[in-house]
Amino acid sequence: MSKAPVLGYRQLFSEPGIFRYALASAFGKLQAGMFSLGILYVVADQRGYSTGAFVVAVSALGGLSTPLRGRLLDRYAYGVVLWSTLLIHTVFLAGLLINEYVHGPFWATVASALLGNLAAPPIGVVTRVMWRTVTTEGSRPAALAFDAVLADVGFILGPTLAALASVTLAPWAGLTAAVAFTVVATLLLPRQIGDDMPSATGVSRHWAGPLTSLRLVLLLGAALCFATAVSVLEIALATPGDDSGSALFGGLQLSVLSIGSIVGGLLIGAATPGLAAWLTQLPRLLLGLALFATALVIAADAGWFVTVPLCLMTGLAFGPSFVAIYGRSGDLAPPGTAAETQAWVGTALQLGSAAGAGAGGALLGGWGPVGALALAPVAALLGSASAYAGDRVRTRVSAALAENA
Repeated sequence: MSKAPVLGYRQLFSEPGIFRYALASAFGKLQAGMFSLGILYVVADQRGYSTGAFVVAVSALGGLSTPLRGRLLDRYAYGVVLWSTLLIHTVFLAGLLINEYVHGPFWATVASALLGNLAAPPIGVVTRVMWRTVTTEGSRPAALAFDAVLADVGFILGPTLAALASVTLAPWAGLTAAVAFTVVATLLLPRQIGDDMPSATGVSRHWAGPLTSLRLVLLLGAALCFATAVSVLEIALATPGDDSGSALFGGLQLSVLSIGSIVGGLLIGAATPGLAAWLTQLPRLLLGLALFATALVIAADAGWFVTVPLCLMTGLAFGPSFVAIYGRSGDLAPPGTAAETQAWVGTALQLGSAAGAGAGGALLGGWGPVGALALAPVAALLGSASAYAGDRVRTRVSAALAENA
């Protein structure tokens, strides 16, 4: 009698060293959730929260250098890049703390925060490449799903831990803890990531890197639209519909969205590889997101017993969409550009979040929460169309190659 296959998380955690790699990813996700709030508390202690928020906004521009750091990972040993950037990152953040302690000039604080984030170790990029290195085809969907769940948990627990450390210990404790988590994550990462990649063989590279792939560019467009839809949903649902509305109810809806995202990611990880592949078809996921977002627009004035279940169903598409985007981008990465590809995906998601926040805020002023919410299904539909176009390009290219063979 044949032995039943080991599926999902059982297969993933039966592979050697996977607990260590999971911890590395978890510490990296916690650091990402703590960094901004850590800076906010440090600066706010001396200069006020509005000034601290400005410094955080400027430091966020450092994320634009992620593709460059990804390219460095593709060209040089991962350990060299990670430890070098970690050293520079730590020096600038230490300069920020010292400048705040001695009440130094404001420009030095702003510059330190920006340069510190520009040189931040790309832990998230490395972990996404890592999962493709340390897993098999059967366990990879569970690994990517688990990574998406850790990201959701990190952005829930990370700010809480930063606030707790800063309030109970000292204003600088949250930022210090974020740096400590980065060090721990770097220590736990495997040392052989990327050694067997085409980049190690000296493959020639185009100056545009992975952006030479039309399929990948279309996928990046879908990722940007997805992040725009998510950002708009968060802003619109968190805003009371009128003066009598409750901010607490908005917080409840956002919490339900996060719960749905976590549950969706867990379900993908627990599925068989075949079912997980079917469930993580990005055009289908974004189309479903558009449908549920449309239902939220229609039911915006209904009671909580309608909107809360709809928020849960909408959130269920978040986690699987992240799995689909990261998994697909890894499949489409041109030779020798695995890290830079993942970096571009992260940048596309950040740009989409910024676009959603800006457009959502503008629509809130003119049309209210319902008007802002209406942008979410439009963005999701555009993302679905872009992902579908990318799949069609892939189908045609694959068919042409097969015909030539």
